[in-house]
Amino acid sequence: MDFSLSEEQVAMGGAVRRWLDRHLDLACVATYADTPSAGLDAGLRRAAADLDWLGVTAAPSDGGLGLGLLDLAVVAEALGAGLAPAGVGTAMAACDVLATSIDPEQRRRWLAPMVAGEIVGATALRAPGGSWDRAGIAVTATGDGLLNGDAGIVGHAEDADIVLVAATSATGPAVFVVAAGHPGVSIRAVETVDRTVRAARVTLADVPAEPLSWAHDEIFEHIVRRLTVLVSADLVGAAGTAMRITLDHLRARRQFGRAIGGFQAIQHEMAELYVAWTTITHALWYTAHAHDTGRDDAALMTSVVKSRAADLARQMSAAMVQFHGAIGFTWEHSAHLFFKRLHRDAYDFGDDGWHDSIIATAAIGPGTHPPLSLPGGAP
Repeated sequence: MDFSLSEEQVAMGGAVRRWLDRHLDLACVATYADTPSAGLDAGLRRAAADLDWLGVTAAPSDGGLGLGLLDLAVVAEALGAGLAPAGVGTAMAACDVLATSIDPEQRRRWLAPMVAGEIVGATALRAPGGSWDRAGIAVTATGDGLLNGDAGIVGHAEDADIVLVAATSATGPAVFVVAAGHPGVSIRAVETVDRTVRAARVTLADVPAEPLSWAHDEIFEHIVRRLTVLVSADLVGAAGTAMRITLDHLRARRQFGRAIGGFQAIQHEMAELYVAWTTITHALWYTAHAHDTGRDDAALMTSVVKSRAADLARQMSAAMVQFHGAIGFTWEHSAHLFFKRLHRDAYDFGDDGWHDSIIATAAIGPGTHPPLSLPGGAP
């Protein structure tokens, strides 16, 4: 698939990458991973607000740019390319979720201050171990708007002023605005494998909350798919940088009197990875565009892109570590940072195992294949 960005979108992505190169290079990211810093997260969010990254999809009346998901995906891809700590991505996602509210007053109270960087938001849409759809919601809302349950592992919840919590209500799934400082909100830090994200377990006990105003409850699936696109954008950005670093090493490292990148087996594997990365990147851009323009294939393409991106993440991270040899296994090299980010992105919002079943159902339709049987006739 060959789907290109506009000149303005290319310039936007380039501006984000240049800012990260100047202010938050891989050496800084490695330091953050060793000692995660709330101060660095706050500074990055402040810069993101000043540079209009948080309000890309928010309306101008809410302080945003009024652009589409494709533009936000361009920013997310550039942040992934720099392995930027996840706090800014979390804030961007929260703003995009709040932008779905059809109540101007609600957006004025919550979205506009988030876009301006005056308050910090986080999203909690899934319980631990739950599915990546409405069946994975483990928080319930009472008739008088009180939330109870386990909201799962939430990125940068300790920094948040508000948490956008998915809960099951009498009318279906909804997302509620929860004040993170309420006594009924428990936020307990957890250790993460990918230390470019700080996370916490969030549970709720009789917590008052304000539901987002939606036109219909299918907006929940719409939100999940949009955030899936943003995770995929972070993944392809990180995969692209991992590939560039690996290629630079293959050109420079010599063995048996020649650059190791000259060996045919390595050339073939890197060529296949490049083709896969390029194809998935263009498919990602198309998918975001499909969401912006309301195309019928937006939902299916979201699963296709996430499935293939998850597979790419495993292949690219393995190649980076393997082709760097022994140094690729050391803490001092950045390979482990990419390995962890790529594997986290591959899992977040569903890996290929989750999305392939969605793709298969769309291709052949539900209930069109016979049930599998075990030996002996057991169902």
